[in-house]
Amino acid sequence: MREIMINGRPFELHAVQGTVAGTNKQLETRVHGGGGGGYTSGGSGFTNPVHISSTTVTHDQIYVVDAAGREHALRLQNWNVACREGHDLTAVWLIRRGKNSGPYVAIRNATIDETKYDDKALAKVHRPLWPLAALAAPILLKFSGLSLLLVVAALVFRWYVGNRGRDALKASGVLLAPI
Repeated sequence: MREIMINGRPFELHAVQGTVAGTNKQLETRVHGGGGGGYTSGGSGFTNPVHISSTTVTHDQIYVVDAAGREHALRLQNWNVACREGHDLTAVWLIRRGKNSGPYVAIRNATIDETKYDDKALAKVHRPLWPLAALAAPILLKFSGLSLLLVVAALVFRWYVGNRGRDALKASGVLLAPI
């Protein structure tokens, strides 16, 4: 475990590194639908269209044995990690100080030289909280055009800073540096 600072907030950087002892991959398809219905009256009417969509969720369970011989189970959702027994794998996660758990943010398969990142999680930890204060602007400025502009500008700024920080952290190599 190593501590790093992100936007002035302390995070514990944890990692497990070792040899893959076993893997299991499952795909789950979630179907979503809605619409339909309508009415008829006097021989005329309408029917609303039906909308159906599906999403596929990948579940990876990877067992890694570290250098001390301890076995670790990695349970990942939507990572779609390519690995098999014998591959050298590193999994990295961040825990904000004072919390008990945090998200996986990087998975590196050194055997096939492939690294995957959770871009959403990395952007989220980089987003500053202070721009959210702009959400009070509509109330303070009586829902004027300026207040709505301030809210939009603050949220866009927060999104931009998160994405820029995410990219800088990935490029720095600090996530996969030896712990």
